[in-house]
Amino acid sequence: MTPRNRSSHSRQEGTGSLRRALALLRELGSAEEGGLRLTELVGRTGLETSTAHRLLACMVEEGFLQKLDNKRYMLGPQLFELGLVSAARIDRYAAAEEPLRDLAARVGAVAVLNQRSAWETIYLKRVACPTPGMAIRGTVGTRLPIGIGAGGVALLASMAAAEAEELLRANDHRYRRFHRHAPDLLRRRLERARRDGFAVTESFRHPGVNALGLVVPTGAGHPELSLGLVGPGIDASHPGRLIGEMQRTVHEIAAGCRS
Repeated sequence: MTPRNRSSHSRQEGTGSLRRALALLRELGSAEEGGLRLTELVGRTGLETSTAHRLLACMVEEGFLQKLDNKRYMLGPQLFELGLVSAARIDRYAAAEEPLRDLAARVGAVAVLNQRSAWETIYLKRVACPTPGMAIRGTVGTRLPIGIGAGGVALLASMAAAEAEELLRANDHRYRRFHRHAPDLLRRRLERARRDGFAVTESFRHPGVNALGLVVPTGAGHPELSLGLVGPGIDASHPGRLIGEMQRTVHEIAAGCRS
């Protein structure tokens, strides 16, 4: 191998290791609050156990991950600190917080502003009405395969059919972690959302809890934001009043983001 070839090979190995580490970070970023074990991360990423263990140990040592006593891994303090800097610079949606609080209080539910990120959605903002006994999981930063949640279905419904189908196929294995028939259920929900102009779903993570979703018109060429409303009091068979409340909030968020 010539010196030039060795240099090129070294660069490829370096970027390959970085991509593998980033794959681990993404999976931990989309995990439940309890984190993931090494075996779960290996299963999700397809990495060799020894490779995953080496990368995880390095990121724990550098503070980007935490390893708990139960051997689960979670995102670490270094990511939080870097995120503070990033959030201060690029939080374009701070104006959405007041409309979300008002909506959650008016209807007694959890209001979420979602943003599309490639094949996922992220909770940018989340406000819960202080209703006793309403324990809906999720925090700001929660990442879900697009379509898990009414906000994600609404985003899919606003896309060209071919683009939405490509995302559904790419996420098929991730959907099945929530329910073995999730891909088929999502396609039926997507068909209804296209017909109705809004999404109606039943939570995979909270059986019996319904959710509604609407796209937020931001003027971007592709849909990137959606509003989700989830709670035990949402009647999926008669969503008209709540959709009206959500449309009001959607317009307020869109106006605030443009100003």
